[in-house]
Amino acid sequence: MWLGDLALSTAEFMEILILSWYILGETESPLVLGIFAALRFTGTVVAPFFGVIVDRLGRRRLYIFGRISFVILSSSIFILTLFDFLSVTAVLIFAALVGLSRSLDMIVRQSVLPVIVSPSQLQNGVALLRTGRDMTQIIGPVFGGFLLESVGVGKSYLFIIILHLLSLLFVFLIPGVPNTAIKTAQSVFENLKGGFFYVKVNPFLFGLLAVAFIVNLTAFPLNNTLLAVIARQVMNIDAAGLGWLMGTYSAGALLGSLLIGYFSTMDRAGRAMIVGSIFWHIGILIMAYMQWFYVSLPVLFFVGISQSFAMVTMAMMLLKYTSAEMRGRVLGLRQLAVYGLPVGVLISGFIAENSDVSLALIFNGLLGLFILVLAIVKWPEMLQRR
Repeated sequence: MWLGDLALSTAEFMEILILSWYILGETESPLVLGIFAALRFTGTVVAPFFGVIVDRLGRRRLYIFGRISFVILSSSIFILTLFDFLSVTAVLIFAALVGLSRSLDMIVRQSVLPVIVSPSQLQNGVALLRTGRDMTQIIGPVFGGFLLESVGVGKSYLFIIILHLLSLLFVFLIPGVPNTAIKTAQSVFENLKGGFFYVKVNPFLFGLLAVAFIVNLTAFPLNNTLLAVIARQVMNIDAAGLGWLMGTYSAGALLGSLLIGYFSTMDRAGRAMIVGSIFWHIGILIMAYMQWFYVSLPVLFFVGISQSFAMVTMAMMLLKYTSAEMRGRVLGLRQLAVYGLPVGVLISGFIAENSDVSLALIFNGLLGLFILVLAIVKWPEMLQRR
C-alpha cells in the first residue's frame, strides 16, 4: 500500500508542477491557475456519495478502478501532446476528471488502512503513509521541474504513466483488502443522511471537519497555486526553481510526519493539530514578504512541519474516533471539507491577479487565524482529545 501510494503521489506532484507551469506560460494569469487548482478538487463535491459507495461496494474493486482511471487520464494528456493538440482548455478538463478519481481513491485508501493495520498501530500507519506522501512532494516537483526543462511536457508524461502503472500493480499485491459490501437495506440517500447525522451528534468530529475546511480554504492555496506565482512573478526563477521551493516545503512536511510517528503515544493530539494549524498560517504571513529564493527556503521548511502536525493528527483522530461501519461516510464528509481548497485557490488567484500575490497571502493568513480562534471557542473538545 505504501509503495503504491509512493508511485501515485510522485506522479501527482510531477503533474501539478508541469501543468501549473504550462498554464502560467500560456496565460500569465494567476486566476486561470487558480481555476486549474480548483478543478483538481471537483471530487470533493460528490465525496459524501463516494463515501457511501465505498461502504456499500467492495473496496478492492473500487481501489483498482480508481488506479486504472489515473493510467487512462495521464495517457490522454500524453497523446494530446504527441499530436500537438494540448491546450489550456484540455488541461482544465483533465484536471476536473482527475479530481473525481483522486477523491474516490483517497476515501478508499483511508478506509482500507484500519482494516490492514491493528488499532494500536493506527497512528504509526497514518504517519507512515503521510511520510511517503511527503517524500514524494520533495521528489515529484524537483524531478518534474527538471524533466520539464529538459524534455518538455510530452516526454515527461511517459514517466508519469509508468508511475501510475506501478501504483496499480501494487494495489493487486495488497493482502486483506475487503471486496465484500456492507449489507444495508437503506438507500444511498438514507446512508448519506446517516453520515451527516453521525457527525452532527459528535461535536468532536464536527470540529475536526471544521478545521479541515479552514486549512483547505486558507492554508493549502500556498503550495497549490501561490508558490508558482511567487516563483514566476516575484522571484523570477524557472520551473526547476519552483521544484526546489515545493520540495523544501515538502521536506519540512516529511520531518513533521516523522516526528508525529515517533511520538506515537501523544497525549494531546488535538492540541498538536491546533498549534500546527496556527503556526502554518503564521508561516504564510511571513511568506507574504519573501522576495528572495534562498531566504524563503527555511520559511517553507517551517511551514511544511506545521502542516504535518495539523494534518497527520487530524487524519489519525478521524480514523480512531469513527466507528468501522461509518468510516467510509465520515471520510466522504472529510473530503467534502476539502472543497474549501478550490474556493480558496479561486479567491487567492483573483486577489493575486487584481492586486498582487503578497496581499493574497496576507488575506489567507489573517482569515485563517481568525476562523481557527472561532473554531477553538466553538469546539473546545479538540484541545482535550488524546
